[in-house]
Amino acid sequence: MIGCRRLTIPATALVLWANTVSAHAFGARYDLPLPLHFYLWAAGLAVAASFAAALMFLRHGQTTALAINVPFPPRGAALVATLLRLAGLLILMVLLGAAAFGPPSATDNLVTIFVWVLWWVGFLLSSALVVAVWPAIDPFRGAFLVLCHLFGRDSEYAQGRLPPVAGYLAPAGLLGLAWIEIVSDWSEDPKAVGIIIFLYLAITLICAFRFGMNWFRIADPLGRLFDLVGRMAVFRPVSASILTVGLPGEGLLDTNRPIKGEAALVCVLIGTVLFDGFSETPAWAAILDYISQSHSLRGLLLFIRDQGADLLKLIRAIGLITSIVVFFVAYWLLSWAMHKAAGDARPASDVAAHFASTLLPIATAYHLSHYVSYLLIAGQLAAPAASDPFGLGWDLIHAADRSINISVIGTRHVWWIGFGALIAGHGLSVLVGHRRALIYFDDTRSASASQLPMMIGMVCLTVLSLWILSQPITV
Repeated sequence: MIGCRRLTIPATALVLWANTVSAHAFGARYDLPLPLHFYLWAAGLAVAASFAAALMFLRHGQTTALAINVPFPPRGAALVATLLRLAGLLILMVLLGAAAFGPPSATDNLVTIFVWVLWWVGFLLSSALVVAVWPAIDPFRGAFLVLCHLFGRDSEYAQGRLPPVAGYLAPAGLLGLAWIEIVSDWSEDPKAVGIIIFLYLAITLICAFRFGMNWFRIADPLGRLFDLVGRMAVFRPVSASILTVGLPGEGLLDTNRPIKGEAALVCVLIGTVLFDGFSETPAWAAILDYISQSHSLRGLLLFIRDQGADLLKLIRAIGLITSIVVFFVAYWLLSWAMHKAAGDARPASDVAAHFASTLLPIATAYHLSHYVSYLLIAGQLAAPAASDPFGLGWDLIHAADRSINISVIGTRHVWWIGFGALIAGHGLSVLVGHRRALIYFDDTRSASASQLPMMIGMVCLTVLSLWILSQPITV
């Protein structure tokens, strides 16, 4: 969900790739069979139809989760958990080694390829769509548990209690990660990425030893993020020896009170990916042109530049924060409208907290549509990088000379994948939101009334997402 074009493909491949496929844009590369507004209308009507279907077939008291619990032998489950924990720690050590001793190029070093392509795109998608395994494979949590075992300490023991406001550390941390990837140049430097991973590990261990496992449940940005997206997965571990298997999004019906900061975390997530897509469109280029040519802003811009600031990075940072704030305000207005439509006595803030997670299918759908070509093409860099992770001339998996196959996916396929994913994601959000409303509100009428503003918001977001997806890349 955080942008990934900072890891650029080699120039010769990029020139060819631009004629075949791009991260998310098709306006200049794939001629749609029908005008764009036909697709926008079709997508909006599809989302509205899912709302109509929910009104017709879902009733209060008919919200049983469509999932089953599959028990596993405790020893077998413990063995799998141990293997995943060891795998996470091994990957962490290899990545830190690659960052310190591997090639200096971002496209040759395993740490940059793994972090920004395989993990932040591929693993996040698999966690949302297939199986949620981050708590088991999380190397930062694993390092804490190993140290607790070595020092004979109970991992649940905490020297201090996290205040409720600590829940807002997660969205703040996610915003920081977004800034690192989208605004700064650090994501292009393997050594910088390695330092960031090491600092994240150090901070995590210090806080975990202070607050125990509650740090990962409440304040850890990655722990909270993967917990959220993992609720959509078909396979979800719910205990040490029980695996829940259900339809996508069933975990979003969880009736437990959300942890503080959940609405903010979801808004940072969606606002970030929307800005990342928008920042590649001609509309963003026009904004930059206006700022650079504005006589009224020239004096201020020259002053800021003279202070040593990078103007482009500053403008991108302002754009990122503005996108998140606009989405956050829009969601709170939508929550207020839901609250008023339902006539519920509880505050609108309670509505916002309980329904924020129903937007996650949208975030996942946009993540898939925005980065599917990037994952399939840039992901091919992982094999040669893994063959020689430390730049020692190795060829461990006989892939050192493997080149990128840019024909693995074309723009026509990416468009239809994105179009289908966005419709499915928005439709799933509408259905999950309606089912959650039937649990949250007291009767069918209130639940249905509350979802009318949500449906209107979903349609608008669908149209905006498809418009961004259809724009030609300008960077």
